[in-house]
Amino acid sequence: MQMSASRLGLFLSVAFATALPSPGRPVQAESVSRGAAIKQVVYLYSVTEYCGLNTGDVYDGYRREIRDLTRGGRLPESTVRWLRIHGIIAADLEYDNRGLGGFRIWCRTEGVEAAKHFRAFRDAQLAVDGIPASAP
Repeated sequence: MQMSASRLGLFLSVAFATALPSPGRPVQAESVSRGAAIKQVVYLYSVTEYCGLNTGDVYDGYRREIRDLTRGGRLPESTVRWLRIHGIIAADLEYDNRGLGGFRIWCRTEGVEAAKHFRAFRDAQLAVDGIPASAP
């Protein structure tokens, strides 16, 4: 399906406008850093998916971290969706940039660290709730 140039321009304008704060509302540094964190968390989870490291514990840690970052509703859902899409695209571009077989090193380094990150986040939240953490 091909999109005409005018429809593509309209689509990009709407996508860009929904990512911007409403007029009259001050831009908060917290929202900017929260947005960057959401994009980074989605990127890291996408890396675990590419590397086949997305176990139940990893997925649970990812969902808990996203929930923690989006709690409070300070960012509109459209902005959160936009950030998620860009996190996925960033991982996709990084995977494509690795070349034939180059993703193996990426998975052994960044992929393993991402999986550890989500397990650690999950275990920390479970510890706060008084539930024993998963075995390493």
